[in-house]
Amino acid sequence: MSLDRRPRLKLTAIRAVVPFKLVVTFSDGSSGTFDAAPMIGERGEGTEPLRDRRFFGTVELKNGVPTWPNHFDISPGWLREEMEKRGELQLPLPLRRLRGSGQN
Repeated sequence: MSLDRRPRLKLTAIRAVVPFKLVVTFSDGSSGTFDAAPMIGERGEGTEPLRDRRFFGTVELKNGVPTWPNHFDISPGWLREEMEKRGELQLPLPLRRLRGSGQN
């Protein structure tokens, strides 16, 4: 039995921008702007209220998960996968080690 030891992916920051986009940062350092228009264009009881721009802007993070007041939420894993597929995800730059001290 193999246990996944990676920490659970969460969002660390979220901001709604017009029209129907979410600027997000993930706990793994990746970030980007998710175009939510296709998602909220789908029929569904949870997505219907999100079509109102003011309501869409009420998104907040609850335990690292984007959540609206009607309890509609988006899985961070699904969100990251969608953003990666669409080319909306920016991966963090790898950390570089400095060689020596005080050298240019």
